[in-house]
Amino acid sequence: MATSVKELANKEIRANDTRQIVEWLRKKGETKRAYAKYADDFEAILILVEAGFHEQADQRFASWKQVPLPAELLRFRLAVATLAGGKKRAKQRFNELPAAAKNHAQLEPWRKSLKSSPLAFAALAAGLLAVGLTQVDWSQEKVATRVETPAEKDDVAQKLAALEKEVEQLKQENDSLKEEEKPAPKPVKEEKPVKEEKQETSEASPKQTLESAIEAVQSKDYAKADGLLTGKVLTSDETAGMARFYQLIARDKLKKTKQSDYVAYRNDFPESGYTSDVLWMQAVHEQKQGADYKATLRELAKQPDNEWSIAAKAILAGKSTLGD
Repeated sequence: MATSVKELANKEIRANDTRQIVEWLRKKGETKRAYAKYADDFEAILILVEAGFHEQADQRFASWKQVPLPAELLRFRLAVATLAGGKKRAKQRFNELPAAAKNHAQLEPWRKSLKSSPLAFAALAAGLLAVGLTQVDWSQEKVATRVETPAEKDDVAQKLAALEKEVEQLKQENDSLKEEEKPAPKPVKEEKPVKEEKQETSEASPKQTLESAIEAVQSKDYAKADGLLTGKVLTSDETAGMARFYQLIARDKLKKTKQSDYVAYRNDFPESGYTSDVLWMQAVHEQKQGADYKATLRELAKQPDNEWSIAAKAILAGKSTLGD
């Protein structure tokens, strides 16, 4: 793998505002169901990338259909592909993008690193550069060859302006929400005599606590996540399963887990959708401890086909290693 491409990939992973991407997908998901699914999928991808499972993260991205996406997300996707399969994989993913996306101004570093020559949509791509999240409207690609008359060019400019306005509006909404959240605790502090009311006001619900813990895991603040995941969030029927799963992730990163923790999760939640994830985490833990992890991999290989069970089968067949 070319060092420059790997350095670019690592830089994208560190610098990309993944939280803003999730918010963008959630916002789009309010009107288009596919984006809501991709928002959930992207959060899963972030966990895979954080754990170092770039191949599995790239496979999840590969299942996405071609829909308009932010340039930031495309850059993150290329970075994941690079870490999964090197420059060859990154170039493959880049070539799968529509022409307008390839020539987007924000993808210029990738074009240079992958030595891809500029395409014929330079004027359109340059116009799509905006501050913050930028939607690459691939649906306009077929129209691009007909942008010849002044009237048609003006129509394209209006659409681009509308996209920029939407981006600014989303940013303003986010800023407004942050402004509203900041002064919220102040009235609680002022009501010092009413101690019981203060405690009730400041106590978060199990669902809110879980959301805060997930956000902490995604921000790599594992100690905070572990501290949040106690009490009601672990016993509430609504949150227990997912809370225990994220507690495993946080404590695994803090090196506070034992083999019995993974076994206990699977015993307590036999119908969990995270069973394969937990088996994989258990196998990695056992390998680090010098224990026999292949029994866990054999159990994982019996699970329905997913990125983890497929990887387990490949390792057991000698085609790959757990370190890979």
